[in-house]
Amino acid sequence: MLHAILRNKAGRIEREGESLRWRDLFKGSEDLLTATFFGRLPHLSDGALGAVLRFLLGDNPLDPATFQRLELWPKLTSLQDRRYVEPDVLLHFGDALVVIEVKPSFGGDQYREQWLAQVNAVVSEAEFDDYEDRLYYVALGNIPVAPLFPPDLPERFVQMTLREWEPLRRYLQTASEFVEGCRQDRAIRDEWLQAFELFGMAPVVPEWAPLFAYAGLLDLDCGVMSERETPPPAEPTGWAALLDYAGTLHLSRPDFSFLNH
Repeated sequence: MLHAILRNKAGRIEREGESLRWRDLFKGSEDLLTATFFGRLPHLSDGALGAVLRFLLGDNPLDPATFQRLELWPKLTSLQDRRYVEPDVLLHFGDALVVIEVKPSFGGDQYREQWLAQVNAVVSEAEFDDYEDRLYYVALGNIPVAPLFPPDLPERFVQMTLREWEPLRRYLQTASEFVEGCRQDRAIRDEWLQAFELFGMAPVVPEWAPLFAYAGLLDLDCGVMSERETPPPAEPTGWAALLDYAGTLHLSRPDFSFLNH
């Protein structure tokens, strides 16, 4: 479906009497962003899943081989003053649970009251008792300044981390588990990067501007792009350095109009 939408082949859908392109519907949906990104996590190799966990949690304390299942938008009903609480993502591991609240860059901000409701609902759910004190909470996207700390963060939570989409996008471009990983992991990473563009979460000219800025610092022989001599490590110059740097970027839909500004 993602490929059909990216190439304008998905057609239109009727919504409240209005005909909308799937592409336009996708671009404004927090839930579709959540499903597009996290729905692919179970298909990653252990190494690539470990890399994503390392970004979300810091020094990865979880063994990706113990991952069991993904749960999207669970309804937690244990709090007496609410009908239910609905975190966006639960990642179930053999002896740990990662709870994730997602806000897209085009949506509203994360807010403390929602975090408090979710962490308290999780520790009140009997089905999560087996995880004991191996709970993790992540706020992804549009984050304020500070996470929850004890006593606001219940004792069973190891930590709360705050993460943003743009650092995640850049991390996926450079993490060795994806750059040097298997074909499946690279394909999933490429789909994520395309989806970020669809959701307006990547630069209009994704990485060409920094590439040309870096090229201006190098001594490039005109037209000699086939020579891949290894530059001195201390002062990288020439086409080899430029091509190596380009390999770390996400270059798509080349539009060099920025060169005229």
